[in-house]
Amino acid sequence: MKRIVIDPVTRIEGHAKKGHAKIRIYLDDDGKVNDTGFHVRGFRGFEKSCVGRPFPEMPGITARICGICPVSYL
Repeated sequence: MKRIVIDPVTRIEGHAKKGHAKIRIYLDDDGKVNDTGFHVRGFRGFEKSCVGRPFPEMPGITARICGICPVSYL
C-alpha cells in the first residue's frame, strides 16, 4: 500500500495558515485509491452551535457563517 500526503493544505475557507489541514490518500498495490483522509487542525467553533438543529436549517445557517464561501455550503 502506498500513502500520498498533502501537507499542508494552506487555503482553507480563505485563511492562509501553514499546517492548517492535511490530506492523506492511500493507494492499493494496483495504484487505485483504497482510502482517503482529510484532517483540519483549525478550530472555528460554529459546529457546536449547529448541534441539535433541524437538518433543513443547516444550509442556510452555515452559508451565513462564512462570508467567503457561502455558495459551497449551499
